[in-house]
Amino acid sequence: MAGMPVATRKHRRGILGIESAIVMIAFVVVAAALAFVVLNAGFGTTQKSKTTINEGLKSATGAVEVAGLVQGRGNTAANPPVLQFYSIPIKLASGAGEVNLQKDLTAVRYSSKSVSYDNIYAGPNRVSASFSDVLSMLGTVDTNCAINGAGTKIWDGSAYNAPTKTCAIVWWSNSIQDNDILDGGEVAVLTIVFKSGDQPQQLDVLKSELIISGGSVLTVERTVPEITTTVVDLG
Repeated sequence: MAGMPVATRKHRRGILGIESAIVMIAFVVVAAALAFVVLNAGFGTTQKSKTTINEGLKSATGAVEVAGLVQGRGNTAANPPVLQFYSIPIKLASGAGEVNLQKDLTAVRYSSKSVSYDNIYAGPNRVSASFSDVLSMLGTVDTNCAINGAGTKIWDGSAYNAPTKTCAIVWWSNSIQDNDILDGGEVAVLTIVFKSGDQPQQLDVLKSELIISGGSVLTVERTVPEITTTVVDLG
């Protein structure tokens, strides 16, 4: 009789050891599951952060850049002399993909010391001739850019006629594919044509912003120099 309690006590110690092991295993499994969930959530957050950063960099980094000198046409006969239009050559920035310059996907914001416009973009114009022909065809792109809105030529080959509305067009000086997309190797030209009351004088500060799909913005700011010739170099 004296030995039976001892045997019972040893048996109970074995059961407690097994229960402790089961509880410990359960804790380990739960901890592992929680760790997996936390790690998985962390990986997901990291991926989302990476995507957000990449998108931010893509928007912040300009898709296009200035490809040469900004030049305009001066009217020295006016008193004081004024700038009738000016052109900004553009190309794709290094590493950037093609840019769609269709009217619905693009905007041009313009401001000077005296005027400010949210969007003056009339659209792209594909021609394989001289810039004189571009101005001649401008009325067909947007009738608001033509004289009296009737399609009258802004440039008739010898004389310049100011449009009824300050507007901007994009044309291609170097084209590979005939479409409204700026591809690698191509050079497009953003030209801003002024109506009579908006034509800037010397020392005026011109700021144009080409806003393309995706939020990328090309900002070009120039000061009008002294206008003494027909060709005005804005740098």
